[in-house]
This record gives sequence, C-alpha cells and structure tokens, in this order.
Amino acid sequence: MPQSIAIAEPQPTSSATPLPSTLGAKVARVLLFLWTVTIACPIRYWPVDGSIDNTWVFALNYAAAHGLRMGRDLIWTTGPLGYLVFPQDFGNNLTQALALQSVLWIALIAILADLFFRANLPTRNLIFFSLFFSLSAPLYWFNFLGLENLMLTGALILLVLYRQRGGLPRYVAALLVIGAVPLIKLTSGMLGAGAIAGFLLERAIRNRKQAWREAVLALIVPAAVAMAGCWLFLPSWGAALLYLRGSLEIVKGYSSAMSLTGDPIEFAGVVDVLLAIAAFLFVRNKDRRAMAWSLAALLAVPLAVSFKHGFVRQDLHVVNFFCFAGVALALSAIVLPLDGKRSQVAFLVLLNFGILSMEYMFARLGLDEAVPEMTGMRGVAMAAGALRLSAARADLRAAGEAKVPADARLEPHLRALVGDEPVASLSIAYAGAAVDHLNLQIYPIVQRYSAYTPALDERNAEWIRDRGPRFLLFDGNAIDTRHFWAETPAMWQEVYRWYDTRSLGSRNLLLERRTSPRFTRMVEVGRGAVSIADGFDLPPAVFWKMGCGDSIEGDLRKLVLRVPEVYMQLVDGDGHRQTFRVLPEVLSAPLPGRNLPATLPDLAALLDPGATAPALTKRIVFSGPGLTSYRAACAVEFLAPVP
Repeated sequence: MPQSIAIAEPQPTSSATPLPSTLGAKVARVLLFLWTVTIACPIRYWPVDGSIDNTWVFALNYAAAHGLRMGRDLIWTTGPLGYLVFPQDFGNNLTQALALQSVLWIALIAILADLFFRANLPTRNLIFFSLFFSLSAPLYWFNFLGLENLMLTGALILLVLYRQRGGLPRYVAALLVIGAVPLIKLTSGMLGAGAIAGFLLERAIRNRKQAWREAVLALIVPAAVAMAGCWLFLPSWGAALLYLRGSLEIVKGYSSAMSLTGDPIEFAGVVDVLLAIAAFLFVRNKDRRAMAWSLAALLAVPLAVSFKHGFVRQDLHVVNFFCFAGVALALSAIVLPLDGKRSQVAFLVLLNFGILSMEYMFARLGLDEAVPEMTGMRGVAMAAGALRLSAARADLRAAGEAKVPADARLEPHLRALVGDEPVASLSIAYAGAAVDHLNLQIYPIVQRYSAYTPALDERNAEWIRDRGPRFLLFDGNAIDTRHFWAETPAMWQEVYRWYDTRSLGSRNLLLERRTSPRFTRMVEVGRGAVSIADGFDLPPAVFWKMGCGDSIEGDLRKLVLRVPEVYMQLVDGDGHRQTFRVLPEVLSAPLPGRNLPATLPDLAALLDPGATAPALTKRIVFSGPGLTSYRAACAVEFLAPVP
C-alpha cells in the first residue's frame, strides 16, 4: 500500500513582528495594500493599429476568433491562452479575456492580502516593497504582454513568504501559478522553472530531508497544471508538442535574428543594479545571511534570463531587465531587516534604483506612459472602462479606424480585385486588413520575419504550398534593413513557385495563385566551398543556397547574449552594392541568383510570367561584426528549377 508523503512546513521565524497596533500604521498598511492592488490590476484590451508589434496581437486575436489553434495552426511564444492577455474585440475574445483577467486579479489580491495582513511584516518593509513594486510596473505592460510577469511575481512572493513564514498552501499555490504561466507564454514558464530550481537548490543545501519532498511537489504540480491546460486548450497532444518545439525554435533564433546593439553605457547600469541588489542582500545583514542566500538562489536564473531578454535587442527591451530588478528588490524587502543601520543601506539602494529607473525606463517609455503604470491608474482606468462593455467596444472600433493610417490600408483598386476572396499578407504590418474587412488567412508563424530558423521558415513554406490562398499581399518592407527574400527563403521559394504578379499598386503588390506550379523541383548544377568573408560569384540562370555552421564564438554568443549583425551585399556588374542584413542560418533554402529582387518592382517583374526579370547581381559578399560567429568555410550549392 503506497505511503502518503508528509511535507514538513518551514517554521515561522522567531523574529516575526506583530501587526501594528497604532491607527497610523494600520491606515498606512491599508493604503499601501490598495496601491499595490491597483498596480497589479491585470485588465487589458487593445484596439487595432498599424504598428508592427500590434500585428502579431491582431493576428493571434483574429486567428483565435476564427478557430485557429496553437500548435496545429499557429506557432508563437504565447501559449493557447496568450491572446486573452492582449485581447482585441474579435468574436468572444474580449468577454473571455475580461473573465480570465478578473480571476487573475482576484488571485493577486489574495496574494497581496496574505503579504500585507497575514505575514506579520513590519510596515517599513511593506513601504519599501510597494515602492520597488511600483518601479517594476512597466514589466506588466511591456509590448502588449505583461500579465504573465504579474503571475510570476505573485508566485515569487508566495515562495519568499513560504521560505520565511512557512505555510504549505503558499508553496502549492506558487507551483500552481508557475504551472499555468506557460499556457500564456512559454518563456515565462521557463523563467519560473529557473526560479524553482534555484529555490530547491538552496533548500537542498540547508535541509536535504525536507527539500526532496518539496522537489517532488515541484515536479508534479506545475507539470500537472501545464498538461491539464494543454489537454483543455490545445486540439491534441501532437499540437502541444508542435507548440513546444515551435516556441523553442523562436527562442533559439532570437539571439541572432533580433540582435540590436545599443548604448554601451547601459551595461554599466546593469552592473550598478546588480551591485545594488547584492548590497541590499548582504551589507550589514549577518543575522539574515541564510535568507539572503535563499533570495540570491531564487533570483539568479530569472535575473540572468531577464538580462538576456533585455539586451539581445538593446532598445526598449532593456526595460525587461531593469523592471525585473525592481521585482528582485521588492521581494528582498519583504523578508530582510530594514531598520537600524540597515535602513541606510535600504534608502541608498532605493535612491540609486530610482535614479536608474528615471534614466533607463522613464526616458524610453515617457512620463505619460510610465507614471500611469507606476501609480496603477492605467489598469484601473481600463477596468473602469470594461464595466461599460458596449461603450468600450465602440471606443475600440473607433480607435482602430483612427490608428490605422491610410498608408497602412490597401489601395482601392487592389481592394476591388481581392473582393471577398481569401488573402494573406506577407508584410511586416498588416493589421489594416481588419479595417479593410479582408477575408484574411493567417499562416503558422504569424509574422513572417519571426520565422528565425530553417524549421520555422519551412513551416510557413508548407502552408504556402499546401494551403496558400488565392491572393497574397506584400508591401516590400522589412525590419532592421533585412533583405525580404533572404529573411525567409523557403517561404519565398514556394511563393515564386505558386504565384504570379496580378497588380502592382503604389504601396502593395498583389499576387495571384497559379493553376499549376512554376516548376516541380530544383536540381543541383554545381557546388563548392567558399569563405564567408570572401563571398562568391553567381552563374547565370541559377538559384543558390549556403550552409555555414556556428563557430565556437557564435555558440558562446548565443548562449550568453547575442550574435552581432551579418550583412549581405549584392554587387552588380558595375561594382555598385546594395547592403542588407541577413541571418546565415536560414540561407539553406534556395534564393534567386542574378535576378534576386531587392525592391517591390523587382519582385513584381520576377513573378510576372509575361516579363523578363533583369539581372541585378553578379556577386554575393558578406560582411559585418557577426561573421566571426560562423565558420569561415561555407558550402554553396547552385540549383536550377525544372518545369
């Protein structure tokens, strides 16, 4: 007969401080609680607009409203419930999202009530917690997401309270939350797993007998929640596996594809923050040294992941690191002493972090965005608007009409040609399709530029080949000076195979599906080894593809931070060069040779069956600081299409 596992709970520390008895302290505690509850308000909903980032928000909402499911039909780092944390008013998305967000707010209120009224914490600690928590607020709004970060913060609060005060329900609740996070965003679930691993490591060092029991729960509870969520919200276990693989592919390619160098002085800010956290944990803190090491173990992996996420693309993304540092300091303020000589350390850390926040967060977000988030007014205003749901929907529709500019919409004559026929957009921003009321079709990686790896590119290519709609639209634009064809060559190969130019507008190219493919297969007509730094000449009338493995330096760069930019130069017969950013990993699919298009008219000519595409390029040359991340010798293969 199996024996039940008894979990020994941590005992409350002897330094527990009783709840304040003075009226002023009680009022302060209530006001601080209400402030943090408003900051933690998770009510969110968004209008359609013409921006790049709003496009994936629109695509996932539109897809959910039209019955497309994660894994089976879509691949993204957001989970099957992801669209409910950035809802737009399609189908039942908004009402479902508001229901989920309300439940999440109730759970967060319960966690904060436990912190403020049951954990017997000094008022001084709660003041510092609230201030640091407010400075972390932009993390809960970042790039249309953020609710997964709120959930993770709530789980970390429960883990810290469990470590300090005991209470098995706190530990189990934290594990339940961490198990639910991957249903919203897989990478946040990985971050939560890292926090649990650090927590258990410290527990194993200090209390091995109890730690193995906690480890059993940590293995069972989150996995059970995640599996139950996949069973409920994904169409099959096969779809769950595809969601997992696809999301990991996006994570894998991010360090190379989306790298962007920023101001080097920001790394000094990272060092400053880490030193501030270390000082907050260890300076003048001999009595709570064990708790300080416990916090260090808990926060090590999340801080490292937040740094990588924030500094691979060193623009607004740096907010991720600096805001999570605010979470780390808020958690530390819960359990570390802040009176006596420690009060000086706490004040200096708060002052230092506040100044850094002004420099690295407010300057990027702007006071008009940062202040409402830090005070909680932005979420509360949305919550108030949601109480009048019909009016909120009308406001969203009006905002969508206003936020999609004329140049983000389809030209009238192209709109007339498309009619009600199925159409997909290859453009980086296509949320204007909602305003144009197109019969839009969504391909698996919903923004083409995010197909960072050959596997993801091939997934979209299969969709074009097997399920491509009658019409495709493309505006010729690409992010980060990329070459649009070299960005996703496998997908473009299928476009070239199956589509002809129908009409070229002032902003968009309309392609129409052929009744039979342009060619059936490609055969090899030559191959060779070349130096990536030297490049190679292009024979006439061929396609080419290239394979370059990662160097040791490249593997280390991907692991630690980012791979710098690599550029491809198209050299014509007169020596003139056009320079585009490329990702060497995806160049393993064929690209046109001498008639590789660089502009929208070039592409229209290449896909026009009645025209001859001009010879534009005689030589390919690669350059850029990222070349050393790849092996010097690359294999180049030349191919010819066979009708």
